[in-house]
Amino acid sequence: MNHLLALNRCSSWISVLFAISLLPYVGHAQVRRATSTLPEQEIRAAEAQLATALSNADADALSRLWAQDFVSTMVNGRVTTGKKRLDSLRNQTPDANSHLTDENQQVDVHVHGDWAFTLVTSSWVAPGKPVGSRYQATHIWAKRSGQWRLIAAHISEVKP
Repeated sequence: MNHLLALNRCSSWISVLFAISLLPYVGHAQVRRATSTLPEQEIRAAEAQLATALSNADADALSRLWAQDFVSTMVNGRVTTGKKRLDSLRNQTPDANSHLTDENQQVDVHVHGDWAFTLVTSSWVAPGKPVGSRYQATHIWAKRSGQWRLIAAHISEVKP
């Protein structure tokens, strides 16, 4: 009977020691998971800010989101720089009757250290209904001086 009690205690201690030995691995996985989601959350927030800035034709907000060397391939195949797009926005007269909103239906984020790319499916929406086709953009983001900046975009129409 004493042998059985001793064996139970021994197996209990082995179980406890085994569980303790796994703690560094469990903690490491939790830390990795927690830190890997922060950049993704930052990129998702930047994508939401970008959609709002595009909807409002807000050149100041776009200039904060776009890197100085930002380049974009538009849906019509035209390649333009951020500087040209910002100049165009600043020189256009706001249309008070335009109530178009850029709405993101899907944002897939892929972070790789201090750069990331997103695949964004979106459409322009007037009050109550979509306008035109859906689009998919590939956005390349880089973390510069602690801030995520959009450095390149390529936009294509999504065919049904």
